[in-house]
Amino acid sequence: MTAVLMRRAGTARRLLVLVAALGVTAAVPAKGQSANPGRTVLGTWRGPVLTDGPSGIMTVVVLQEAGVWKTTTDFEGDGIPPAGEVRDFNVEGNVVTWVQTVGEFEVVYRAMVEGDLMKGDLEAYQGGTMVAAGTFELKKQA
Repeated sequence: MTAVLMRRAGTARRLLVLVAALGVTAAVPAKGQSANPGRTVLGTWRGPVLTDGPSGIMTVVVLQEAGVWKTTTDFEGDGIPPAGEVRDFNVEGNVVTWVQTVGEFEVVYRAMVEGDLMKGDLEAYQGGTMVAAGTFELKKQA
């Protein structure tokens, strides 16, 4: 009976060490990953935006204050309606998403960040129906 209890205690101890080691490994960023992946999106991004409607130049400024994203956009080009506040800005790994009202459209943006390039697409909705789409390729400004 004592041998069985000692064997179970040894197995439980090894399992506890394994779980602890896995927890430590999961908390360490993989090689090439930033400990704070959102940090790579901070800054000013600028480049062309091409849509089914008006196209032009988009500037995105991404800041973070006390853990809260502060993001603004600006558009240059003929016929581009005024843009409202950026909402639901989110960074997961190298994927960036946000929502914004532009004129009478709800626009959903999704981009991948690789180095100094933010490349993505957008979908514009009106009354819940997608009415336009586009792409953008922004370069991080020095």
